[in-house]
Amino acid sequence: MKLKFITLLLLAAINTTGLDATTVVNKYGKDTKVCDPVLIYTGGLNKRLTWNKSNLRPWLTHIYADGHTDWFFDAFIFNETNWYSKSDGETRVLVNHGGGQLPGTKADWIEYLDHIFSPTNDIAVLDDLIEDYKTGSNRAVKLGEPRMRHKVIIGMPYPCKDGRGTPYNCVWKKFNFGEINGVDMDFSRIEHRIIASKWFVDEALRRFEEAGYKNVDLAGFYCPEETMYTVGDFAAKVNLYIKSLGYNTYWIPYWENNDQYALNWKDTYKFDMTWRQPNYFFVAKPMPPKSQLIECIEQSKKYGLGLELEFEAESTSNGLHSANPTMHNRLIDYIDEFERLGVWEESGVAHYGGSKGFYLMATQGDYVDRATMDRLADIVINRQKAFASESAGIDAVETDNSRPFAYAIQGGIVVNDAPDAVIYSISGLELHRGEGMYPCPAGIYIVSDGHGRTCKTAVR
Repeated sequence: MKLKFITLLLLAAINTTGLDATTVVNKYGKDTKVCDPVLIYTGGLNKRLTWNKSNLRPWLTHIYADGHTDWFFDAFIFNETNWYSKSDGETRVLVNHGGGQLPGTKADWIEYLDHIFSPTNDIAVLDDLIEDYKTGSNRAVKLGEPRMRHKVIIGMPYPCKDGRGTPYNCVWKKFNFGEINGVDMDFSRIEHRIIASKWFVDEALRRFEEAGYKNVDLAGFYCPEETMYTVGDFAAKVNLYIKSLGYNTYWIPYWENNDQYALNWKDTYKFDMTWRQPNYFFVAKPMPPKSQLIECIEQSKKYGLGLELEFEAESTSNGLHSANPTMHNRLIDYIDEFERLGVWEESGVAHYGGSKGFYLMATQGDYVDRATMDRLADIVINRQKAFASESAGIDAVETDNSRPFAYAIQGGIVVNDAPDAVIYSISGLELHRGEGMYPCPAGIYIVSDGHGRTCKTAVR
């Protein structure tokens, strides 16, 4: 009786906060349409890459250290958070940032659509590039049909609060957003926020249909708002509209102080797939402990979310090994902990590399960066094989589990059939040359066969 009374008190406390009871499933989230999507930031800020074939290639295909090429990511989330207007030179927000923000207008939303549907960049370039690698045209390596058909997810711009003159407290109010179907939008009215959001969805679908892409399908729409604090009162209605049209809805909430929104991703906010950001990679004071990464993984499984792999290759959080081995090791922690806790085998994973991360990892030439990307590409490829097989209703495709030319044993590394091999520490220090068993302490090591192949191995 006492236990029942305490339980009722707890439920009452939850209800008074306005939180919904979260559903415990103890199973990672997986999407039905995409396996390993990657975030593509496009056009809104000067630091963004122009998505031509050269810049987009490292996201679509991976060139291994030994020279062979394979398909890489299967889905592309084209999205943006800010928009620099060509008409008046102002930068306005496409998602809510906070105090002082200048809200995006319908004209900004149209410029954003014009950009991602331009025949010279973004989706059109992706479609053409897939064709190049399928057929071996335009000097691309012929890869044939991909393991699974490539998908596009379009990032939504969201109605934004007006922050002009209010450095700390933005408000919903009428500003010069523009007209939808002859009605002047007033975002102080929730129904107008919903009308504007539905208009964007309809316009994006119209443009996608008219483009007639040959090699990509539209999986759905992505919400770039990383919490529901500002948009939670209308996001579900927008998501239900998208779902009614046969498309999926996607979200990637951040970690800190966001559980009340992130854990109610499905029942309250009506997302089909949500990946959680561990936010372990980024520079902060103090730096996030590895326990935060592990807690995020374990919590995500409890509540049915997927995970986001995160790194950047610019600014203070530069994860290029050549720039900052310590930060690079945080990327390794993601890969290792995802492996240890079953994420790679059981969960959906979204991939974030900042504006240029995968491009810089692929083009800087550092052998540790290349080994890391080789390892990640192997993981993604095997995940796609399993995903494609599950989707087809057949047993998982067997993968090659044979040992490479170098592998770890307890207290050392064994090198076979590679007389010119070199063993390096993770920091790049040469430790040993030649074949045989090299005794070494526990840690991460890079081994080159001396002829272009590299592998990473962990000694326990």
